[in-house]
Amino acid sequence: MQDKKISLELKSLMNTITRYMVRNRAAPPTEMTEMHAAIMAYLMQSEGKVVVQKDLEEAFTSRKSTISRMLRLMEQSELIQRVATQADARQKQIVLTEKSGAIRDKMREGQSQFESALRNGIAEEDLAIFFRVIDQIKSNINEGE
Repeated sequence: MQDKKISLELKSLMNTITRYMVRNRAAPPTEMTEMHAAIMAYLMQSEGKVVVQKDLEEAFTSRKSTISRMLRLMEQSELIQRVATQADARQKQIVLTEKSGAIRDKMREGQSQFESALRNGIAEEDLAIFFRVIDQIKSNINEGE
């Protein structure tokens, strides 16, 4: 077990996941990137909650400039809209648009199938350990920041 390197195993897992997703998904609209899809998925999961840019920065551990650029492109493609929050007009809530509705339905179905494929044959106890270990790895990496 000590011979395996966490970083190499995570990279291998990400490559495997990427290949699976490419093989098993319908082609996204041309204006939509993988990151756009990830942001839309996050917004769909957060329906009913106020999501602002800072939430996305934290969720994706991405820089402000990266998320800002993604949101600007998604806004130009009419996939999202930024609206003032009730609590603070300077803060902009990110909401999905009508145009993204058809895409949302396909994404929900795809996400459900993907999550089922990932969890197939893994006991709930093992998943709990997996998530605990992932959280610990994130914590280890973020300690130096």
